[in-house]
Amino acid sequence: MNHKAWAIHFIYAGVILLLAGGQMYAVESYQLTPSATKFLAHNVGPGPETARGAINHFMVNSNTGVRETITPPGWVAWAALSAGAVLSVHGGMLIANKR
Repeated sequence: MNHKAWAIHFIYAGVILLLAGGQMYAVESYQLTPSATKFLAHNVGPGPETARGAINHFMVNSNTGVRETITPPGWVAWAALSAGAVLSVHGGMLIANKR
């Protein structure tokens, strides 16, 4: 791959991180759908052999429409915005220098 293609990849990644960081900065918390909550409970959370995992699996499988709420810390938005800005500027500099 030539250097111009790499520069465009840097710019695209930077723009995606800028958009994600802006959304995380604007939104306080995210509420997942019941199917996404069930997926997380079965694949990411503690297993059903633990006490907390057994309660989680029981609540999710009881068809009560349990929804998980995710509240990201404030620094995550600023980190995504900063990384996006750096990647976008770096890609622009690579194109400007024609390296």
